[in-house]
Amino acid sequence: MENKTQQNVVMICTAARGGMRSVVDGYIADGLFSRWNIILLTSHIEGSLPLRLATAIKAFCSLIGLILRGRVSLVHCHAAMKGSFWRKSLFAMVSRMAGVPVVFHLHGGVMKAFVARQPFLLQCLIAWILKKQSVVVVLSESWLHYVRSISPRANIEILPNYVSLPQIHDIKGGNDNKAIEVLYLGIISIAKGTFDLLHSFKDAMIYTPALRLTIGGKGEVDSLLALAAELDILDHIIFAGWVSGDEKINLLQRAQIFVLPSYNEGLPVSLLEAMGWQVPVISTRVGGIPELVREGVDGFLMESGDRDALSAAIIKLANNADLRLQMGLSCRDRVVHNFSREVVLPKLEQLYRSLISSNDVIENAKS
Repeated sequence: MENKTQQNVVMICTAARGGMRSVVDGYIADGLFSRWNIILLTSHIEGSLPLRLATAIKAFCSLIGLILRGRVSLVHCHAAMKGSFWRKSLFAMVSRMAGVPVVFHLHGGVMKAFVARQPFLLQCLIAWILKKQSVVVVLSESWLHYVRSISPRANIEILPNYVSLPQIHDIKGGNDNKAIEVLYLGIISIAKGTFDLLHSFKDAMIYTPALRLTIGGKGEVDSLLALAAELDILDHIIFAGWVSGDEKINLLQRAQIFVLPSYNEGLPVSLLEAMGWQVPVISTRVGGIPELVREGVDGFLMESGDRDALSAAIIKLANNADLRLQMGLSCRDRVVHNFSREVVLPKLEQLYRSLISSNDVIENAKS
């Protein structure tokens, strides 16, 4: 450990289930919290407005108390859009005013739309907030260019999401005599393309009746069930609810095709997980996905909302076990060399070291 005795890294994040929280859970599982004396402050939970407000106030007071006692060497804020951005901005700016370095980690796939909807003065405020952070962390090259376009003087670093690679004992080519397992994991919503998926899945079933779709997630479940009934495909779909742990592992082990037809994304952990499990993927050209998935190598990419292209990709993979195997192996290799714990986590720890060391130099010069 290189940070001061009695000092801590403070991490600010939501407790709500989703990609952002899964990143933090990965940090915990991979020992980052123990190596850096990280204190996790929960700034948001699912529930009523009074409960959410009380949670944010409690976390803010905890941070102030730690700062006043001189026990904070670094603050790492995980932020998305809307309320998440403004909450984390408050934590971050108080920390900067106290001379504490801040990593402001942007996750939300709809950040562009969020900023575009703000009046001019709030857009200026967002740019100023980003400029004041020690480092703004983004998930991909495309997001670096975007953040630089709205806040040219911000200090921006790319740190992609990562996954811990599972041990795989079976070759995932699939058997053409069995059902072809298609998997979707994520929020069930129009923005995630889940409703587009059902339409495309129905079209694909005309050519590949052996298809079976598993949907794991929360959100607009009742509306999706109604659409599945209307399309007469309920018998070919499993609604698994929100899955994690062994249940998620079981689904990824069985999956032969992973689909995420989103309209907005950052760098989806669900795609990384599927690729790490050697599952070829079908997704859209949004956010950092084109920097993760190589078209025709790891899977297929299309424009958001293109249901015909989505069904064509499902058909192509479903009817070619050799292609699924080839792409699955490419997916695994892609994650191993670019998006694994062993590649990404050391970069985060080096960022921590550099910020804390630089701040120590400044504090020593002041004294």
